[in-house]
Amino acid sequence: MKLSNCITSKTFRTMAQNLVSATLSAETAELVKQDLASAKSKLDFLITLQGQDILSLIKVGNTFLPFIEKAYQAALDHPEILPGVFDKNEFARDCELIKSIRPILNQINELAESLQNTFFAATSDAMVGALEVYSAVKQNRDKVPGLNVVADEMAVFFKKAPKKVSAN
Repeated sequence: MKLSNCITSKTFRTMAQNLVSATLSAETAELVKQDLASAKSKLDFLITLQGQDILSLIKVGNTFLPFIEKAYQAALDHPEILPGVFDKNEFARDCELIKSIRPILNQINELAESLQNTFFAATSDAMVGALEVYSAVKQNRDKVPGLNVVADEMAVFFKKAPKKVSAN
């Protein structure tokens, strides 16, 4: 059952879901954040680009990385073919930086993907549980003092905006 089906139905069905079951202590979370800050400080040359800057750049995917490597090797093997205005040292720095950054980027991307997936799973698990709580709140709103207020506050999340009537 899709979550959207569960949200839009009038009565919520109990759904057993437990995609992730873990805890992260505040101490461990702080240590991870410190480690990430330390890594970032060691990469003090990192830059920030704006959307327009990114759009103006040549996009080099995995397909052209071997091309860059071949050009780099050709520049190393035959520096005499390059024009005098070509900055061989800067080209070499860029190529070496790519070699150094790529494995780090791959690890960070894997970590980011795992974090994102775990976050999605945890929020999905929590939403399934919250829907069960909401169902229980609605069922008991008249039996437990103060639960009416909670039910009304929770119901706000499921109110649909009125549809605009188009004048044709």
